[in-house]
Amino acid sequence: MAAAPGVTIGEGRRRTTVVCVGHCALDRVFGVEAWPTGSAKIVASRFEEAGGGMAANAAVAAARLGADVRFWGPSGNDATALLIESQLRAEGVDTSALRRFDGMTTSTSAVLVDAAGERLVVGYRGTALQAPADWLPTAVLREAGALLADVRWVAGAKAALRAAREAGVPAILDGEVAPKESLEALAGEADHVVFSERGLEVLAGADHERGLRDTLTRGASVAAVTLGERGVEWIEAAAPDVVHRLPGFSVAVVDTLAAGDVFHGAYAVAIAEGQPVADAMRFASAAAAIKCTVPGGRNGAPGRGAVEGFLSERGG
Repeated sequence: MAAAPGVTIGEGRRRTTVVCVGHCALDRVFGVEAWPTGSAKIVASRFEEAGGGMAANAAVAAARLGADVRFWGPSGNDATALLIESQLRAEGVDTSALRRFDGMTTSTSAVLVDAAGERLVVGYRGTALQAPADWLPTAVLREAGALLADVRWVAGAKAALRAAREAGVPAILDGEVAPKESLEALAGEADHVVFSERGLEVLAGADHERGLRDTLTRGASVAAVTLGERGVEWIEAAAPDVVHRLPGFSVAVVDTLAAGDVFHGAYAVAIAEGQPVADAMRFASAAAAIKCTVPGGRNGAPGRGAVEGFLSERGG
């Protein structure tokens, strides 16, 4: 894959464009001590309304890490969509290809976060995720450093991943939980497939190594699985017999909401900048670890200085 286009910023770092394609939503987050097992009324200790959706969260994370970011995705033509768009713009994300469809609805979620930082999500996936993708401005991908797509808007992900590969731009798939047929279709379109643990198990069962190798046979150059506090594992097509393992960073976890999305956004930035895969994995792991120490979903996504300082302190 050719080096990503961009301009030099900082100490030899290139400022690049990252395109994030897929799901945008509005999360209403409630902090609770714990959630009950049966019918009950519980009192929240905190509340916030924040943007959500895998690709939208990754877009904010990438923007905070110094990339020029474009978000492409569908929403309903409703008040929720207007709020989502304003939040993305406030983070410096280009929303000119966030398209609102009349007669469709926007996704929203209620999220409970307990005292240990674990989350329970009640999500409504809007009908806008059924929108067509023939309007995407894929010609601009020639100027991008990387494309990241999630699995929620299958039509858009397939079109964008395919266009990115045709343009010679690294095409990255966030392989979260989805119907198996969706994961199979999209994994074959991406250069880098980074699964969640549950997403990989939908596709290939409990044998992670077999699932990653199968993904390489579909045409990926990198197949990876994030394992939460246990870190990340990956295999590269250039050395398919080697399973790389990076342990997770030890941090005081407050809130894991959006940590996976932050990982993917940071990974896309690192790949767009031309970082080697191992360095990109470490960079993304650090960003996700920092996010877990801050409450509030993507509002806890760190800036570039925080990630570089964290890595410096941790010896890498």
